[in-house]
Amino acid sequence: MEKRTLLLIEDEGYVLDRVNEILSGFPHFEVTRVSDAQNARALLDEKPFDVVLADIYLRGASGLEFSYKALQKNKDACVVIITGLDGADLAAKAVKEGAFDFVIKPPGLERLSNILKMLTLVRGLDPAQD
Repeated sequence: MEKRTLLLIEDEGYVLDRVNEILSGFPHFEVTRVSDAQNARALLDEKPFDVVLADIYLRGASGLEFSYKALQKNKDACVVIITGLDGADLAAKAVKEGAFDFVIKPPGLERLSNILKMLTLVRGLDPAQD
């Protein structure tokens, strides 16, 4: 069965560790990890992703740009913005502009697991349904 593609754009170690731990419970995702804006842009230009988890602030870019690029390449992409409290307004703006949802780090990262479960069921991201 074909795995669904997930791009994780994040540069903070503790967030990466926790998100990687959460993603280990979702083996049907083929995960690509990137920690800098230049590589994130290149990947988003290169191919469509089913799910994009993007930090709202990354040196040289913002989650808004990544959300826009992901949705340009795949209008059905599910973009989830990862932000600190200081970026909640910008993350809410990203949702208004097409992102699926946002989570606030660190405590809100636990919501990520529920969001991925819901996407798997509701958006048909489970390869068993193919």
